[in-house]
Amino acid sequence: MSDFSAFFITQAKASPHVQFIFDLTTSQVVFVNAAYQRVLHGTLAGVNEELPALLDRLHPDDQAYVAAYWKMWIRGQMSDEFEVRLQTLDQPDQWFCLTPSYQEDTDGHVLLGGILRDISVQKAYQANADEFNSRKNSALEIISHDMSGALAMVQQITEYLREEVTSTASSQVNGMLRVLETISRENVKMVRDFVSVEFLTSANTPLKASRVEVGETLRAPLDQLQQAHQLLGQHFTYSLPTEPVYAHLDVNKFNQVITNLLSNALKFTPDGGTVAVQVETSPTTIRIHVVDTGVGIPTAMQPHLFERFTPARRPGIRGEKTTGLGLSLCKTIVDWHRGTLSVTSTEGQGSTFTVEIPQSGAVANNSGK
Repeated sequence: MSDFSAFFITQAKASPHVQFIFDLTTSQVVFVNAAYQRVLHGTLAGVNEELPALLDRLHPDDQAYVAAYWKMWIRGQMSDEFEVRLQTLDQPDQWFCLTPSYQEDTDGHVLLGGILRDISVQKAYQANADEFNSRKNSALEIISHDMSGALAMVQQITEYLREEVTSTASSQVNGMLRVLETISRENVKMVRDFVSVEFLTSANTPLKASRVEVGETLRAPLDQLQQAHQLLGQHFTYSLPTEPVYAHLDVNKFNQVITNLLSNALKFTPDGGTVAVQVETSPTTIRIHVVDTGVGIPTAMQPHLFERFTPARRPGIRGEKTTGLGLSLCKTIVDWHRGTLSVTSTEGQGSTFTVEIPQSGAVANNSGK
């Protein structure tokens, strides 16, 4: 054995992560390090006998996913890491990230190597961060739409009162109305600018995609928005798939896309109208429709909607301003997820924006933008 080989074997034995080599010809594990005993609670001598029970612990939703990767791995077509869950009775699922490798000698003898890292703690932190960001995005949308709307109404009433107040009114009343008008206008601008900056800043951070269950990912922010708008007497509904469906998503960015599309729908839907989110699946894709019964989009504007600083930008029906960047950034984020963003609309009848993304399948994309 060369010094280099001895060095690498020594490193593998000391690694805190499970490292193994599987002989495809004999269907046997020919090497596994001591981390296997600590992380997976097996025995080094019994690893081959324990392997079937270990595979039985794969989460049911991950079994087809792993099978698809296995077919590529044994052909030497694997390069990307992938994540899986193992179930343990009465315990939370364990998350693992597998880094695969492949080696074939001149006689066609194949060895499959792997490094298995327990990422359960990182997944828990990420889940908490995603939930926080989703709630933050929903709260910002509520603040942007409802608080700025209320302030805009105060501004409009103040402007009306100033016009109606006679010249004989005291200068103190006129002065107070001017102050109220100025404060309302500045606060409306501050709220909307803050929300716009937050969206722009978050959208331009690196993409961090992982395999997630789409219904679970969307449920919390949509539920929060539904409760808020129901309290305000607005009609907002959503429907999610009854069965788990998976996709590779940057949860924070993807939820921002849906929230932004909902914000636009609310901007252009009069009180008493309806906004809905509908999620549908096909064997290979997931389609998310944001449907409204608002004023619709003129036909001439539709080809330009997703352009940066689009000439199709226009204020909302309650005076909400727009930078012309929102839909362009939404399309960019959807593109990063290997998806499409499209629209159908009839002026006076409403609009439907559709996000279509691939289901998590044989080929996963965990790379950044």
